[in-house]
Amino acid sequence: MPVVRAADRPLVSMFDGKVRRRTMVWGDAMLVAEIHFDPGGVVPEHQHVYEQIGYCISGRFELAIDGRAHAIEPGMSWAVPSNVPHAARALTPCFLLEIWHPARGDYQD
Repeated sequence: MPVVRAADRPLVSMFDGKVRRRTMVWGDAMLVAEIHFDPGGVVPEHQHVYEQIGYCISGRFELAIDGRAHAIEPGMSWAVPSNVPHAARALTPCFLLEIWHPARGDYQD
């Protein structure tokens, strides 16, 4: 799957239904997904073995990484190291791009 169109990929509901992901493409080592938040959407604190980096295309949200709060807005990026607790809460509708390493098997749909 070297080239895909967003319209051809499923939008999958996560957490409280106010958070959705669209896995775009993956290789042996990385995976890229769109993340869509409705206002008030929450990703509860969790951690995983994957390194996770992201870029905010639109919207504003609060991102906590290892207990430190960050106000994220368009044009900002972040990195979450492997096994570090993190959580998010959308203040407005948000559209994000996130990348995981290694490629998440549970997101390959």
